[in-house]
Amino acid sequence: MQSLFKQFVTQLGLLKEKGTLQTDIIEGLDPSIINLNQEVHIYKEVLYNLDSKQIYLDSSLSLIKLSSVVGTNTTYLSNSINKYFGCNFKTLINRYRIEYCKKLLGANPISVPIKEIAKKCGFSSVSAFYASFKKITGISPVQYRMLIIYRNETNKEFDKEL
Repeated sequence: MQSLFKQFVTQLGLLKEKGTLQTDIIEGLDPSIINLNQEVHIYKEVLYNLDSKQIYLDSSLSLIKLSSVVGTNTTYLSNSINKYFGCNFKTLINRYRIEYCKKLLGANPISVPIKEIAKKCGFSSVSAFYASFKKITGISPVQYRMLIIYRNETNKEFDKEL
């Protein structure tokens, strides 16, 4: 055991001499080695960046970009997202974007064009927005907008009766 430790220290010293970065070492590690504390830290960082910073509104957001923001590598980030959110990176980001879109549609059911809402929510194309919206909600953005308008009108009529 002692010789294994000496070998590790020697290899670490050689890496420092070569100027190898810590991230280069981490990238080469087996992703299953990450401990629970690291996983939870990554999860909390992802939540913070999604909920507080609304990083999902950036249309150029990628797994690489988020891993840089969170301070980990793409493998650990992807594994944490899969484990704690139960989906892959793309699905997670689209869920957040669609929830934000639903809020915008609810607040402005008629006044803002769908194309503009898609852009505000971080989608780079209207077709990607429509496909994601339909996949997540089961209805198109136009149908959702009409549902909001109908509910608002129904509530107005109900209020008049009281």
